[in-house]
Amino acid sequence: MKDVCIVYAGDKFTPKHVEQKRLQLDTHCSIPTRLTVLTDNPATIMGLGLHDTRAIELPKWMLTGRQLWWYKVFMFSDSIDWSSDVLYLDLDTIILKDIAHFWTYETNNFIICQDFNRQFIPEYPVSNSSVMRFNPQHYRELHTRFEQERDSILRKFRGDQDYLTDWFKTRPGKLWWPHDWCMSYKWEIVHGGTRRGGPDLEFPSDYLQPDTNWVVPNTCCVAVFHGKPEVYDTEFGTHYTY
Repeated sequence: MKDVCIVYAGDKFTPKHVEQKRLQLDTHCSIPTRLTVLTDNPATIMGLGLHDTRAIELPKWMLTGRQLWWYKVFMFSDSIDWSSDVLYLDLDTIILKDIAHFWTYETNNFIICQDFNRQFIPEYPVSNSSVMRFNPQHYRELHTRFEQERDSILRKFRGDQDYLTDWFKTRPGKLWWPHDWCMSYKWEIVHGGTRRGGPDLEFPSDYLQPDTNWVVPNTCCVAVFHGKPEVYDTEFGTHYTY
């Protein structure tokens, strides 16, 4: 059984998002998975009665708002018992096709997305932490350092993906997923992708295929929603609700 991890904290998401992720795994993963929910509300998650799902309470780091994404760092803690390499998914991702091969790709490396500015700057050096896979035994120091230097790290880095990007600047073993495996909904999928980034996109001039609702390559397994719009505010998100 392979381990999948998500973080459910604060009030941006609802228990429905957790249920959807369990259902997406059941629908689109050809190997058994155990879903671990790192959460500030374990009673609610366990009350959902989802099979092969456990809730682990987050530490009292007193994070709020956009800082909540820092709770991802807790998955590197040696206090969590994992049974395989861990596949982490943001709750605002949608699994579209079989992801079993995500555990067999470049198994000796930490695998993460290249930030989706790659659509416009091919060599963009920042990673995006929406979808990651790693051997938990090898990355305990990411959590230990955060615990020891939390205040300074929060001041230095905007978020966890900047922390990870900086971490791997001087360490080997990080690779990006193939671009077409995990794709940005708003910049690479909707209307065939955009000609530029930013929040002020204009329809139809900024889109590559404005007459097509969305384009999903056969090799794309995960759609990533980063920023606006939210997953279930879109026709695409509704279409892929199982």
